[in-house]
Amino acid sequence: MVKDSGKKIAQEAWQREGMTQQVKQKVLSRVRIPAQFRWVQRVSWIVPIVREKSAPLVEGIKAKLPQRFFRKVQNPALEESESVETITFTPPISPGVDLIYRKYHCWHGNTLACEWTQKTLEADPTAYKCEKCGFPTILTAKTEFIGYRGRYSIESFLGHRGMGRLYQGFQVGDQQPVVVKEYLLPNVCFNPEETKVRKQLFERIAGLSLADGRIQDIRLNSPWDAISDPFAERCYLVSNGRQEAYPTLRSYLATNGAMTEAQVRRFLNQVLQTLQFLHTQKFSLPSGQIQQGIAHGNINLDSLLIIADAPAFFIHISDLSLWESVFDLPTSKTVIPTFAQDLIDVGYVAFYLLAGSIIEPVNHPLLYSNMEQEERRLSPEFKRFLLQLLNLNSSFSNAEEARQTLLKLPPAPLQAQEVLVVISEPEEKKPKLRRFYLLFLGLFGLILLGSIISFLLQRFQNQQVTAKDVVVCCLKDVSAVPPGNYTFAGESNSTWTKIWQQENLVLQNQNLEQKLKINQPQLELNYQPYDSLTKVINNIESGEIDFGILNFFQQLSPQIRHERFAYDGLVVFVAFSYSKRDQSLPEALNGKITTEQLRDLYTGKITNWNQLPGLNLPDLPVKLYIPRNEPETLNIFAQRVLKEENAIATFEKLQNQEPPSAAFVANPTTSITTLPTLEMLRKVLQDFEGNNIGSIGFARFSQVFGQCSVYPLALGDGNQPAVQTLVLNNGNSIDPKTDLCNDKGKYSPNIQVFQTGSYPLGYPLVVAYLGDNSRPPIGQKFAEMLKTEEVQQLLEKAGLVPIAKTQN
Repeated sequence: MVKDSGKKIAQEAWQREGMTQQVKQKVLSRVRIPAQFRWVQRVSWIVPIVREKSAPLVEGIKAKLPQRFFRKVQNPALEESESVETITFTPPISPGVDLIYRKYHCWHGNTLACEWTQKTLEADPTAYKCEKCGFPTILTAKTEFIGYRGRYSIESFLGHRGMGRLYQGFQVGDQQPVVVKEYLLPNVCFNPEETKVRKQLFERIAGLSLADGRIQDIRLNSPWDAISDPFAERCYLVSNGRQEAYPTLRSYLATNGAMTEAQVRRFLNQVLQTLQFLHTQKFSLPSGQIQQGIAHGNINLDSLLIIADAPAFFIHISDLSLWESVFDLPTSKTVIPTFAQDLIDVGYVAFYLLAGSIIEPVNHPLLYSNMEQEERRLSPEFKRFLLQLLNLNSSFSNAEEARQTLLKLPPAPLQAQEVLVVISEPEEKKPKLRRFYLLFLGLFGLILLGSIISFLLQRFQNQQVTAKDVVVCCLKDVSAVPPGNYTFAGESNSTWTKIWQQENLVLQNQNLEQKLKINQPQLELNYQPYDSLTKVINNIESGEIDFGILNFFQQLSPQIRHERFAYDGLVVFVAFSYSKRDQSLPEALNGKITTEQLRDLYTGKITNWNQLPGLNLPDLPVKLYIPRNEPETLNIFAQRVLKEENAIATFEKLQNQEPPSAAFVANPTTSITTLPTLEMLRKVLQDFEGNNIGSIGFARFSQVFGQCSVYPLALGDGNQPAVQTLVLNNGNSIDPKTDLCNDKGKYSPNIQVFQTGSYPLGYPLVVAYLGDNSRPPIGQKFAEMLKTEEVQQLLEKAGLVPIAKTQN
């Protein structure tokens, strides 16, 4: 009975595979069913079918056999036993074949890249398995699935990379382009329990964001959505824009050949910079888990993507082992990614780029001897650096050390294609300039001395002006605080509300309220967030609350007094793209904009950047953004930028229009999109890099400071020069060439432009209270607490501009 069942299953398999009658007879002659059931091992290619059709039968057979017959059942060798060589097809194995899917005897050798998965669909659009090997077919056009952040539709198949297959698609809601990476968990390789566990794990860990909410363009591709298919053995990783469709370094090598030393140095500088960011920052996973530093674990020619549409190429890193390894076989050896291995893997990729092929670097003449070809010769210093990166003689302790060592190397030797871009003055001109140079140096010294004296005098004057604002050092030093229980209020969606209530924003595991209770235990404060500042002011006047926190941009009644404790403002921003820096809007706008130009943009008069008069701006459609649920922010913008009633009415009308359709790029329409600030920053960058749209938005300075995916434009009003809110440590304002991501700590808020009111959209934050001497002076004392050096430093960490710079 067992023999008949086995042959029946085998015959079903032959019918699927389309084998000839001659082959059938050869197999039948080899199928014997004595006590040891040797046919199960010899005809290993039908094990998947046996497992699918008669799992209980196979398990019973396996239980009776010695273990030596099934040592490799989870990962059978491609070479079959000699007795069945006549019927076994040995496919060509490509270097990138995924060993997990070796159980599928794909004629191509790589199931993810095999053309038969597409040909099967052409013959039968409803097929879900390849007619040759049974591997799952690709997703068809118009396939839709729902994720946590939207609904997505497939447009076309792009190819395969790493552990999955790539598709071009779009988000159904707003028609924004996405790239979908499909991962497979076929039942031939994973049992139902293993599939379930991997699906759950995938949704919890596939994606990274900075734990503090910042957005940094550091060339690390982070997924937008992670979805496990509830009906099929598939998972989907969705990425916004088109960055995930960039070519890999493997395809670049196949097309362009080896890189020069200078090009490889550029590659190393960018990748080491990204790894330094990945290894040192604190990240939040989709599950909410916080992790300090993550090793990539999957650095190779396929996980590194290149934007090479200009001589200054950029490298993006993708496919972290964190989620790629979820789809390894249960029997695979577990390898824990490490920072040290990431550096070694980068060294191997660098060597492949130099050599032009995948070859072992050990004893290779490129590193261990002088090459005869001048164009392939490497500088000795770079050879030693590469050997150290490969851990062949010593090692680097971290990515930052490796990058700093790289930057200190002597310049790379010039090679033929690089000599043309070097521009220098003839040597004989230098002696003619020496006398002028000395004269210029002396004049420059006098100017510098005068500037230093002027700066010191101005600083002394500013200290005199602000000395009354910072009274004492610490919260505990504020004296004569009236004990008791008091109520105060502020705007619900303001930065102040987050500082007061949100833990970890300014202090670890603490908010400002808890900090105050520790230092002033006799004081009980009850905070009431209101929908609008008008309600706060009315309740101060009526005496229902003891004091309030206001964005002070409007006139107050005479009975209300106020004391400032910090500054905030609105900043207008556009995308700050590293991959297209030379073609970006900050460069085209010279880093500035006027309130008149903003009025034309936000009232629909300007729908393309090249329509702005007097500027040679690129042909980019305009997309407008405003912050969501921030009525006071919109009120400030309306009063100080739009000003006129007609303009304000048009601005409000555009907010109620439907968002742009999929035809936005070709035929721009005017509407205003409202988003939470952090999401707005992300979308502005994605619009520019992924969709070639010149988006613009505005938000509070405190929410934008430190977010280097956008550039805050300097703002001019009327005939006044444009004023920038950020200043470098040398006293100069930032410009579009400033590296906002890597130069953090080298720039800070320009306190002076907020103090003097020269920035058109700046305003102070104040503690407002009734000027009634019969009431306890809690408002005055609370303002005094906020002006202590201790709290000023905390407010600055939260993004507010302090009333004076304090020493950290």
